[in-house]
Order: sequence, then structure tokens, then C-alpha cells
Amino acid sequence: MSNFQENSRKECIFKCEISELAKTASICLNNKQLDELEIHNNLLESWGRKINLTAIQRSGELLRRHFLESLIAGHLLLTYGASGALMDLGSGNGFPGVPMGVLCRNARPLVLVESSQKRAAFLRALLRELRWDQARVDVRRVTGDSNLLDLRCRLFTSRGVNVGKLVQAGLPFLEAGGFCVLFGSVRNLELEAGPLPECLLLKEVVPLPGRQTGILLLQRY
Repeated sequence: MSNFQENSRKECIFKCEISELAKTASICLNNKQLDELEIHNNLLESWGRKINLTAIQRSGELLRRHFLESLIAGHLLLTYGASGALMDLGSGNGFPGVPMGVLCRNARPLVLVESSQKRAAFLRALLRELRWDQARVDVRRVTGDSNLLDLRCRLFTSRGVNVGKLVQAGLPFLEAGGFCVLFGSVRNLELEAGPLPECLLLKEVVPLPGRQTGILLLQRY
């Protein structure tokens, strides 16, 4: 089998698998969205040989834990008719921000905030491959809400970053009426941030398939 045939076979498998997984969450992906997700997956594979982008090595787990859960978050934004600038803090390997942006086209511009230069290089390469002119990478180390005040957004998400201090401060960089999408549990959020400040309301908790955690949707008032 030639390299071209092997690559085509892999691409077909990925698209079929992610399409079927998405359907289990009542998400229907069109051809453009499948192409964009495939670009993301291919770049993860090629760059993953150079730098450690994700601790998850098994293909099926990567699809479920990263791609599917990020798509569920994007679908949640669609359900609420959310739109505007989306900031993904600690984007690293592009999750959850990029798949969220694939599904929710009104989540623009997209700002991927990352502290690692190597991971930022990967994100820039990914955005070039996707040809997303309304997306950029911002390299900075965030220790508190004051580090993000110049990046005001309508939508905010983060995964794998402790955002307790940001939530405690009321997410001042998030516009009034804007949405915050977090991954975890209400209990863990309360342990990290304490009681929610009055300006933040927990709108919905969406369970994640096969997990004891879920997606938390907060809105700022």
C-alpha cells in the first residue's frame, strides 16, 4: 500500500469515527467541519512526534476525551445562541478552543492563550492549516485576572488550567452577558473558587459520556 493510500485510509477512519461519536451527542458534522477536525488530528500526530502535546496516546480515547468533549462544549454554545470573541486559556494542543470554533462559527475572533512557546508554535501552524483569519495565538503567562484585562471577550473557556482565582474575581475580562465554559464538576469548582460571586450564574451542567465530570456553563451579569 502506498503512502497516499495509507493516509487516505487513516483520514477516512478518523472522519467516520468522529462523525459517529458526534452523533451519539446529537451533533451532526458537515464535510467542512470534518475536514477541519481532520487537519487538527493530522497535525497532532505529526507534531506529537516532536513535542509532547497530549498525555493521551490511544486514538479512541483522544477522540472521546479531546475532540468529542470539545465539540459538546461548542454545541452548548450553539444551543444558547452564543457569539463573539472566544478566549481559550491554556489552549496547548488546541483543545477545547479549536473544535469549539469548528462547530460554533459565530465564536469569533478566536484567541488561543498559551504560555509555552513550543505549543504556541503548534497552534500557529494549526491556524495556518485551517486558514482561519479570525483567529490568533497570544503567548503569555497568566497568574491572575489582571493579566487578561486587555483580552476582553464574550466567550471564555479553559481546560487543564486552575481558573479558581479568575472565577473568584468574577471573570472581569468577560463581557456582561457573556458565557464561560469550564470542564469538571460543581464540587471541584467550589473547592477551587469558593461560592460563585454574584456576577456569575451557573446556567447548566452537561454530563460527559462515560465520565463523572461534565461541562459547566456560567454566565456573567
